[in-house]
Amino acid sequence: MTRLTLEGLEDQLDELVMLVSAVTEDGLERTDRLEKAVGTLREQLQELIEHVAATEAEDAGEEEPASWVERATPEAWVALADWVDWLQSHYEVSGEHRLPPCWPRHKGAVEELAALQGSWKNAMLADMKAEGVGDAAVYWHDRYRGEGLRRACSSINRACFNTGHTEPKPVPATDRGALPSGA
Repeated sequence: MTRLTLEGLEDQLDELVMLVSAVTEDGLERTDRLEKAVGTLREQLQELIEHVAATEAEDAGEEEPASWVERATPEAWVALADWVDWLQSHYEVSGEHRLPPCWPRHKGAVEELAALQGSWKNAMLADMKAEGVGDAAVYWHDRYRGEGLRRACSSINRACFNTGHTEPKPVPATDRGALPSGA
């Protein structure tokens, strides 16, 4: 709800107050009840206006997103490493989807694995809540497990799989001259 909409509601409430005060003396008791109700509505509307203003102020100062690698705590790194070790052991991952031990040195692989871990947690929790009638775990296995591992592995230099860790080569920056004029 926007501030403009709330201010329009406030104007309508003012009009209602004028109509209530125009009620004849015969309806004095009803008028008192209506005035109390209007007063309560006015207070609630003011709270809403203040809440919307505060929310708009918060949204204006929104943070820029940060990658998992940039925001992860040391505990989150350990939890991810433990989970990746468990994943590879539990599913007996081999061949082209088996991660080399240096995977934490490859940011792209880390981002993929952190996302895979998050989706696994959500799927398993959803399945637990469904008490045996959910399909979140099946969907995770079908859609995310293999594909997530494939993407993580594709973010790692092939030499790391064969001869040990190899530092990634710097990727050239985008040719800014190729951007449309005025960009």
